Amino acid sequence: MATSYSLKIITPQGTAYEGTVVHTFLPTENGFVGVLAHHAPYLVSSKGGKMKVKEGIGFEKDFQVGPGFFEVNHDQAVFLTQTCTTLETVRA
Repeated sequence: MATSYSLKIITPQGTAYEGTVVHTFLPTENGFVGVLAHHAPYLVSSKGGKMKVKEGIGFEKDFQVGPGFFEVNHDQAVFLTQTCTTLETVRA
């Protein structure tokens, strides 16, 4: 059973990020939510803020995202947002 899933961050300017991830931690209207592989279908609005993506052991990326919508279904996740800036890439 796979422990990762596909994630895309899409802005009006195009695809800001596309990759295979094991965990996403994102801001929502009422706090934060974490998403792992095999998550139940889920759709949520985001107020924007700091979004963390874990690509694997020791590899994380941080983004500053604007307001938008996040959907996960069948191990594919899409975050539609007005803005996305890469903050840093961390190798722990």
